[in-house]
Amino acid sequence: MRPLICTTFAALACFLPVAASAQQNPAEQHLLSARALYYTPTSDGLKSFHCGIAVDWKDLLTRFSGKPIPDDNPFLLYLNSVHLSVTDELSGKGTLEWTETTSPSETLAGPAGKIHGGMEQTINGFFQAWNPFMNGDMVPIPDDSTKVTALGDNINLHATSGSTNVDEVFDKNLLLTSVHVVNPDMDSTIHPTYTDSPDGRIVSSLASTTSQPPTAPPLDVTMSAAYTKISSFQIPATVHVDVKNVAAFVFRFTACTVKTSALAAGKP
Repeated sequence: MRPLICTTFAALACFLPVAASAQQNPAEQHLLSARALYYTPTSDGLKSFHCGIAVDWKDLLTRFSGKPIPDDNPFLLYLNSVHLSVTDELSGKGTLEWTETTSPSETLAGPAGKIHGGMEQTINGFFQAWNPFMNGDMVPIPDDSTKVTALGDNINLHATSGSTNVDEVFDKNLLLTSVHVVNPDMDSTIHPTYTDSPDGRIVSSLASTTSQPPTAPPLDVTMSAAYTKISSFQIPATVHVDVKNVAAFVFRFTACTVKTSALAAGKP
C-alpha cells in the first residue's frame, strides 16, 4: 500500500502567526478581516477530540482484491475484531489507536501490518491537512514573515521559512482558493472547498497534487469531510480519502468526545 504524501501539510506549520505588523497595507487589513469569515473552533476553546472509527472492512477488502470477500474470510474476521479510534489535537496532529482483541495468524501478520500502517498514514495525512484549516493557520494574521498584495480582485499571500515557500490566493469574496507549497523536497498545490455554516466557512474538501521530490510524478489526493456537532463544536462525522489510482478509504467517527479550554466556558 503506497503511503500518502503528508509532508505538504507539515510544512505549513512553519507559518504560525506571531504578531501583526505595526503598519498594515490595505490588502493586509482586508486579509485580517477575512479571519472572522472562517470557522475556527480553537478560538472558541476546542483543544482536541476523541472518536471511535468504524470501517467497512468487507467493502475495503473487496475493492482492494477486486473480488467478493465471504463473511467467514479469516482476514475479514480479524479486521472486524480490531478496535479503531482517533485523538486529534487541533493545534498539533491526529493519532490513530489500533487495538487488537486477538492476534493475527502468522500468515495474516504481514497483511495486517500493511493495513495498520496504511490506516495510520491515511489518518495522520488527513489531520495534517485538515487541522490548519480549523485552527486559523491557513488564514493567518499578517506579520513580518508574510507579504500580502492585491492582484486585481484577488489577495495573494506569500510566506517564506528557510527553503520553503507558501503562496495562497483569496478571491474577491475572501475565499481561500489555492495553496502552493514549494521546497527542495516537494512541490504541492492544494485546492480547498468550503461550506457556509452558521459558525462560518468550514472546509469540506481538499484536493492536492504533490510531487515529492519536485521532479517526481505527481500524486493526487482528495479528502472530504461531513460534520456533526458535539458540545456546540463541528467535528468530522465521516471522512473520505481518495488516493488516485491507489486506494480510497471511508472512516465513520462514532461516540465522539471533546476537550476544551477555559475559552469554551459558557458556550451553549
